Amino acid sequence: PPDGRSIVTNIRRSVDVMEDLFNSLLDVSRLDAGIVRPRVATIALAPLMERVRVEYEAAATEKDLSLRVPPNSLFVRSDPVLLERIMRNLVANAVRYTDRGKIIFGARRCAGAVRIEVWDSGRGIPKDKHREIFQEFRQLDNPQRDRRKGLGLGLAIVERLVKLLDHPLELSSQLGRGSKFAVTVPRGRREDFVPGEADG
Repeated sequence: PPDGRSIVTNIRRSVDVMEDLFNSLLDVSRLDAGIVRPRVATIALAPLMERVRVEYEAAATEKDLSLRVPPNSLFVRSDPVLLERIMRNLVANAVRYTDRGKIIFGARRCAGAVRIEVWDSGRGIPKDKHREIFQEFRQLDNPQRDRRKGLGLGLAIVERLVKLLDHPLELSSQLGRGSKFAVTVPRGRREDFVPGEADG
């Protein structure tokens, strides 16, 4: 019956939220314990970015946001699993904190490296809060600590991962106009790419 379906749906959502929170806590614990060891390979960037786009396209569409991923043929040197996690967390963060407009998730060459950038037209982040958003359990728009909005670990995990991989991270933002996160990754050579080697 309809009432039963509603209860089951709510239970499923609660389980999904709990699983996501548990996995995030586990990731932080593993990173802090130093047991994560990068496995660096030459990666074709476009397939990783496409997977992230597919994962978050529905969430963006639900909020009437445009999620654009310009095509690229770039290769980088990184750990494919960890790099994809960085990108997923940055795109998830952009979708969560953008109420209207668009998100651009792209990559471009930059002086022997590749900059992976996530632009959004969201709320923006006050200058004095730029460090705070990378701390555990900090969410600027969630003073009620609503667990459905997560634990505030996404960017904390990003910061740990970029340090582990030695991929510089930059943030620029304007209140009311949006934010840009950029991760700089060493450029890879097409001739060093081995299909299947970098599959997570």
